[in-house]
Amino acid sequence: MNAQTTQDARVESSKCPDVIKSGQKEDGQQVHALLRLQRGTSEPPQALHCPNRAETNKNDNVILRCRELCQQFMVDMYVKIESERLRYLRYNQQKLRAEEYIHLRDAIVNNADAAEIGNSVILPSSYIGSPRHMQEYIQDALTFVREYGRPCLFITFTYASTDQLLFDIVIANMIHGPCGNLNRLSPCMADGKCTKSFPKNFTNDTITSVDGYPMYRRRSPDNGGQLFIKNISNTDIDIDNRWVVPYSPLLSKTYNAHINVEFCSSVKSIKYICKYVNKGSDMAVFRVENTNENAPPVNKNDEITLYQIGRYISSNEAVWRIFGFQIHERDPAVIHLTVHLENGQRVYFTNETAIDRALSPPKTTLTEFFELCNRADAFDAFARTLLYSEVPRYFTWAQTKKWMPRKQGTPIDACPGLFKSNTLGRVFKVNPRQTECFYLRLLLVNVTGPLSFQDIRKVNGQQYTTYKDACLALGLLEDDNQWECMLAEAALNCTAKQIRLLFAIVLTTCFLARAETLWDNHKDSMSDDILHQHRTRCNDLTIPFSDAMYNKALIAIEDLCIIIANLPLSHFGMRSPNRSASDLINSEMNRELQYNTVEMAAIVTRNVPLINEEQRTIYDRIMLAVSAGQGGFFFLDAPGGTGKTFLISLILAEIRSNNGIALAIASSGIAATLLDGGRTAHSVFKLPLNIQNNPDAVCNIKKQSSMATVLKQCKIIIGDECTMAHKHSLEALNRTLKDLKDNDKLFGGTLVLLSGDFSQTLPVIPRSTYADEINACLKSSPLWHNVEKLQLKVNMRVQMLRDPSAETFSKQLLDIGDGKVAVDETGCIKLPTDFCTIIESQNALIDQIFPDVHTQYINHEWLAERAILAAKNVDVNELNLKIQHLLPGDLVSYKSIDTVCDATEAVNYPAEFLNSLDLPGMPQHNLQLKVGSPVILLRNLNPPRLCNGTN
Repeated sequence: MNAQTTQDARVESSKCPDVIKSGQKEDGQQVHALLRLQRGTSEPPQALHCPNRAETNKNDNVILRCRELCQQFMVDMYVKIESERLRYLRYNQQKLRAEEYIHLRDAIVNNADAAEIGNSVILPSSYIGSPRHMQEYIQDALTFVREYGRPCLFITFTYASTDQLLFDIVIANMIHGPCGNLNRLSPCMADGKCTKSFPKNFTNDTITSVDGYPMYRRRSPDNGGQLFIKNISNTDIDIDNRWVVPYSPLLSKTYNAHINVEFCSSVKSIKYICKYVNKGSDMAVFRVENTNENAPPVNKNDEITLYQIGRYISSNEAVWRIFGFQIHERDPAVIHLTVHLENGQRVYFTNETAIDRALSPPKTTLTEFFELCNRADAFDAFARTLLYSEVPRYFTWAQTKKWMPRKQGTPIDACPGLFKSNTLGRVFKVNPRQTECFYLRLLLVNVTGPLSFQDIRKVNGQQYTTYKDACLALGLLEDDNQWECMLAEAALNCTAKQIRLLFAIVLTTCFLARAETLWDNHKDSMSDDILHQHRTRCNDLTIPFSDAMYNKALIAIEDLCIIIANLPLSHFGMRSPNRSASDLINSEMNRELQYNTVEMAAIVTRNVPLINEEQRTIYDRIMLAVSAGQGGFFFLDAPGGTGKTFLISLILAEIRSNNGIALAIASSGIAATLLDGGRTAHSVFKLPLNIQNNPDAVCNIKKQSSMATVLKQCKIIIGDECTMAHKHSLEALNRTLKDLKDNDKLFGGTLVLLSGDFSQTLPVIPRSTYADEINACLKSSPLWHNVEKLQLKVNMRVQMLRDPSAETFSKQLLDIGDGKVAVDETGCIKLPTDFCTIIESQNALIDQIFPDVHTQYINHEWLAERAILAAKNVDVNELNLKIQHLLPGDLVSYKSIDTVCDATEAVNYPAEFLNSLDLPGMPQHNLQLKVGSPVILLRNLNPPRLCNGTN
């Protein structure tokens, strides 16, 4: 709440002569009585203690009568109240001590002075409005996000009295500024710019910007947007949609107020919201230096002083807090759960109570959680199935410092007499620098029903001495030991070539901490085939390993790393092998020239007579462009079944049969496996992973690299399934080819052939709108104006099957893609009656697609013939879990290790919050599988071999 004038507020003074000594509930009563005395009533002093006494003059309104003076008085009264509370904390810190229980107990045993034990608590989180209090609310807000998912809208409300139609309400309440060159004195201006980035740009559709925040539709006056004139400093200014603050028409018309409504679409915006709503009161920080050299220095660790410096109190806040109104409301409740090491709980004591506190350790929610799991009653077995943070749902923390079963809520069938509520539990955050306590917390959010501090360190029957070791044993921490075990196991049943490939994949994708050590420990198994070849060649089985053999193995590993990530071994913390520069530069070139020209020519001779008239026309057009060598940009529009892959393979074989270079790429690993020598676009062109957020991206290819040589000499680049690619990928390739070839022509004069079907899947943009997907499509790129379109229409697959129903189904699919299917009143398409069979439930669908799966799951051919597709991940997860339960055996959990990139943010983002994020393109945090469960690869670590459908 902000005050508009300096008279509405007072900066707190340390010399307030009068103090109201009262509790929160009595503040309003006493100030109410003081207001009556200020008005000049003749009531006796005891009237201060009669808050319910009736007023004699019902028409006399103090607030309207005194105006700014009354507001000033309110502020002064609350300053006195707050000063008294802060003074109590300051002056009692020498008496009230806090220390870990184990330290207090040891000190008392050794007859130490209680006055010398403990650390002063400066400004605790229990003080409403303190920085620690607000930080707790931020963590509580993140708890809601973890439990219920991301918020949809962020609404800020400022009331203004007006009664107009929507347009008048908007221009009265929802116009920013204007600022900038129109009004440089606007409060939003800083360093000559608007801190809110107004005016915004005109946009025809709402899209998601590169930073995750939405860019709302703002139409220009020429495109149907609104315009009005606003007078600023006797100057008429045209105000258009660029100055409008995002709003909801329903809320604005309902409340006639300034109501800012924002769409939440990223984790970054969620963090901003949680901090914004819990940022505390406004304050202005300033500094006054004392020129007296003998003056005592300001204690920078004094949290009370830091809180009071520049404390800003408005009349609104003062009245609100004096009368004890709720600062905010929330539902459900969030119960804070302590976390501490054994005998490390906080103990509050004085000189007189120190011995008693040392003899009887205080009970905490954590110690009582262990006791709950050890109970010999009807609830102990159920408690052992719970995580620490789940306990408040079923048990309440009573005043007796015990977990008591809830009496209200939803009954639990598995535990009669117990009820489930919607209460949430939040384990207090721990700084990673407090290593053992941090790892204890990590165990508490992952281990169910521990019986004690010792029991939680037991994993698979083995007792570990530290919490960190227990976390490592459970796979909750990243460590190179898992790679040691993996390579040791691989050495027993894999060839040296396979082990080198495995090591290269781990190097390029798993961020090893000690890559050189891992190589030294397993270099013999990676070089075993080289030793065997040398022994065979020299006919001497006593020849040992040598540095030359290890160097040859390192060269093979580096070649694999370059293929996978286009990076040498030195990038991963390993020493570079001794090799010639030409050998390294020619690796990509050798890959593209490895094709057998005789075999390629045979493919051309065998398949050219098989192409139909449409395919022949396109084939001749592309080969003519290749022969001309002038480049070009083509798009082959080919729905499924029209022979697109057959035609592309023929073009590739024709060029390679003449020792030419033809690059075959695809937007996915599965599509890449269908092309001879096919690879994904990201692996070939080294596109940035965040290509959708980088409109000015370029490929990570150096001019002197082997890939640059290939791109300069290639005859054609063929990209399949291009409709799923982001337009930024095509634009990045265009910039890179122009730079590599020093040619300003389109794609540097390189011939590019793209293929696909735009009626299928467009680029997938997380949490996007339809406009986002269309904006990311290749057709939205300026480069698309230069494309020459080729088209295949004849469905060869249907002709070969000679099935009338297949032809009907193919036509129905094309009609859906072309938008020719009827749409109902909700905007959804209406499928033809003969299009498919409708199933009533998920269970019926599973029985239809996977009959007898409990016995057939070991039949891989049977599994490969069937699958259930779903539009949303939530349905996919539900279906997978139901099918998993039909398989024999026990579920095995594979949990992800989620960490923040910035170590300083680890406190703000607890591990359980990171685990709750459902990231697109990534599996769930807790992946549950049974032996025999089929899996699908989400990352092609070794394309094209490691792709779905391969062994």
